[in-house]
Amino acid sequence: MILKTLTPQPDALISMCAVCISDRSGGQIALLIIVSSLIFLAIANWTWKKYSKNTKEISTDK
Repeated sequence: MILKTLTPQPDALISMCAVCISDRSGGQIALLIIVSSLIFLAIANWTWKKYSKNTKEISTDK
């Protein structure tokens, strides 16, 4: 009974998740996502401060 379950079945579809197929581990992928999101937030913060200073200067001149 055990041998029947362990025999290879060539007609069966083998599907794996993207993390299992890639050579990167899940921790490396999570670290990459965290670092890239922090870089994106830093750039967004810089642009927000840059454009908010310009709008405050225009509103105080009037």
